[in-house]
Amino acid sequence: MAAVAPIAILLGAIGAVALLFNSFSNPFQAHFGKFGERFATDLEAAGMTMEPQNFAFVLVGVALVPWLALLVLLRPAPLAGVLMLAASALFAYFGGRAFLKQRRVKRIALFTDQLEGALRTLAGGVRVGLGIRQALTITSEQSREPAKSEFMRVVGLSNLGLSILDAFDQLALRMTNTETAVLARVVRVQSQTGGDLGTVLEGLAGTIRDRRRLRRRVRAVTAQGRATAWLLGLLPLGVGAFVLTQDELRDAMLQTLPGHIFLAVALLLDAVAVFVLVRMTRIDP
Repeated sequence: MAAVAPIAILLGAIGAVALLFNSFSNPFQAHFGKFGERFATDLEAAGMTMEPQNFAFVLVGVALVPWLALLVLLRPAPLAGVLMLAASALFAYFGGRAFLKQRRVKRIALFTDQLEGALRTLAGGVRVGLGIRQALTITSEQSREPAKSEFMRVVGLSNLGLSILDAFDQLALRMTNTETAVLARVVRVQSQTGGDLGTVLEGLAGTIRDRRRLRRRVRAVTAQGRATAWLLGLLPLGVGAFVLTQDELRDAMLQTLPGHIFLAVALLLDAVAVFVLVRMTRIDP
């Protein structure tokens, strides 16, 4: 532990300086502006109001807290401590990305489930003679989240001067699914060629209903494969907990080079197996 303490202090000081520099240096912020914009876009798509800087602080905490806990509990060699810090940082970063992606996927799935009813309401408003903006306002008022806020945003953008067609295109960019992309194209084509928009929206709502049924069948068929992927992903945690209870095995795994190699190979093979299973069960009807 004494050998690792200087490394921990040095890395902590470097991290603190980097965070302060990031907070007060405009050139630094400009250099990493695209990185922050990407995080801001992901946070917005996930329906979170947190600022990118605050989310970055959370990721730093997620990386440091378990690393410091492992230093206290395991007392690894200096090289192992550095490798554990790198692994903890990678876990925090990719875990944060996965968390945002999962939130975004759930939000898009919920929006897709609400889209059928929203389109029927929108079609009804168009058929009684309302303009698409007025019909969309009524639809947003009668919808639940996230459809409510997304349609209200379309109306708000159109009120600020953006064309309703471009507002629907931005909706398709936020809700990255086939149904919303088709909706944006339908509205644009109908505005240019004319025709009965209400009938087209009703037909699109029926297509979305059929796709939802097919998607439920696909999830039922692939349930076993997804459960296997979850078990394989959690297996290293169970094995790691067992190893921590065995002093000799723990020291051999964490404080020797062959143990490090064995751990790396085992984790790599497990990650490959989970990746293959996830790819096999990922079917987009």
